[in-house]
Amino acid sequence: MENISRVMARIDVIKSQIGVPAGGFQAALDAQMTVIDPVMETRRPTMGVSTRVSGTPLSAEVSEYVRTHSLDERNGRLDPSELVGISGGWGDRDYALIPPAADSFERMRRAAALDGIDLRVIDAYRSWEVQAAAYEDYLAGRKKEHVLPPGTSEHGKGMAVDFTNGAIIGRDDPEWHWLSANAREFGWHPISNESWHWEFRGS
Repeated sequence: MENISRVMARIDVIKSQIGVPAGGFQAALDAQMTVIDPVMETRRPTMGVSTRVSGTPLSAEVSEYVRTHSLDERNGRLDPSELVGISGGWGDRDYALIPPAADSFERMRRAAALDGIDLRVIDAYRSWEVQAAAYEDYLAGRKKEHVLPPGTSEHGKGMAVDFTNGAIIGRDDPEWHWLSANAREFGWHPISNESWHWEFRGS
């Protein structure tokens, strides 16, 4: 009991040293982790596990597809026959999405090409095993980009892509600017703090 009291006292000292009033530490942390943009998703760490709160709900059509195909329950466990390969993959790997996301992605990629933008993908659907390995790398510090636990990522539902131009795309890159201006028209939306990661929500 004495050790716990000592630790709690030390936490109060640290809070006062960084200028956060008692009771306001979580609010200050939330404020730092939130990007103020109503169309983007926000993430909030909870005991080492990050969750996402969508700022853009699924369209009725996509929501029905997710429900009838039990994508939430089978996240990362989809059969390859349920996925459609997409073009524009970086390197020699194959990338795939669920059919409505793949169709929308291909239309978006063609539109970008007409504007001189080559949208290249470095990640799309991830199996449970691939997501678990990436999450372990993230927890071990071998991967700096944030990774969700298996069973919780839109990658596991075949509804997310990560874009690259040789490096993950950033907010100064022409690909990001094109996506920001046009992707929503095709049902693709960004999340906060990950300029390279876009999720299919439908029109």
